[in-house]
Amino acid sequence: MTEKVSHNSGRERVYLLVSAITIAVVFLLILVGGVVRSSGAGMGCPDWPKCFDQWVPPTDVSQLPVDYQQTYALRGYADTTFNAVKTWTEYLNRLLGVLTGLFIIASLITAWRAYAGRNKRVVWLSLAALVAVIVQGGVGAFVVITHLHQGIITIHLLIALLIVCLLIAARLYSKEVSFAESLPVLYKTRWQTVVVLVLLLVQVILGTQVRELLDAARDSIGGDDKREWLRGLGTIYSIHKSFWMVVTVGVVYLTYVLQRDFESKSLKNYGIFALLLTGMQVFTGVALNQFGLPAVPQALHIVFSSMAFAVLFALMLQLSRGLGQATLKTV
Repeated sequence: MTEKVSHNSGRERVYLLVSAITIAVVFLLILVGGVVRSSGAGMGCPDWPKCFDQWVPPTDVSQLPVDYQQTYALRGYADTTFNAVKTWTEYLNRLLGVLTGLFIIASLITAWRAYAGRNKRVVWLSLAALVAVIVQGGVGAFVVITHLHQGIITIHLLIALLIVCLLIAARLYSKEVSFAESLPVLYKTRWQTVVVLVLLLVQVILGTQVRELLDAARDSIGGDDKREWLRGLGTIYSIHKSFWMVVTVGVVYLTYVLQRDFESKSLKNYGIFALLLTGMQVFTGVALNQFGLPAVPQALHIVFSSMAFAVLFALMLQLSRGLGQATLKTV
């Protein structure tokens, strides 16, 4: 019996290590995806799954046929011009996507080995994450095929957030949870968390819509003055700039409630992390507005938003699980 427990414990540790790395890699992929989008490298590889019809893309235009621009123009890719930096940025993004898929497969395998016989929810959530990442790969291919079709950025990011949430849920469900707080406190705080989570999701969607409209403004206005592009975005950009105050107030209040009403250090830390990440989201957003959309803050803005969403989701799930346990105790 002792040997079996030790064996299972070892498998659990392996799963927890792999799942932590997988979640980190997904966030890294979101960061790199942000760099690709903000640097305009999204069409650095104008075909898929190959790049300029090669599995390993060229490093110099001399490695391409002389008439490559005419060839891609016939395929519907107008104004295709080879840029080694953009091409390799997009190619590395694709490689990281493949690596992410491999880590998610590893996470599923280790979850199955550790929990198949006694906690199938962890396995099913890990499997759902794998399905979601396959769908994400298909969406990525569609992005290239449709020449960065407007609306795909939002879908792409929402699926990425879904993958993160599934991986986090699998990891959290692999552990028991129990809180000392009463049912009314858990119930009220859970709903407050849901409200703040929805507000943040709305802000994220508004941000992706702004990014999509920015491409349209660039094409219609022209030039290199990104501040002029921003001024051409209209109402949705104004709403996005103002809505951060609503989200920030919600996160601040939720953090205050957690510090005031809860004994659990982990739950208090969720609030602190959410607050710090929201602050970094606001800071990078201000930097984007003031300094004309520099590429690195654009990518960091997306990552901080995604991480804040993930933390709030984890908090909501833990409160829901605690609420379930507390309800069972009262029955």
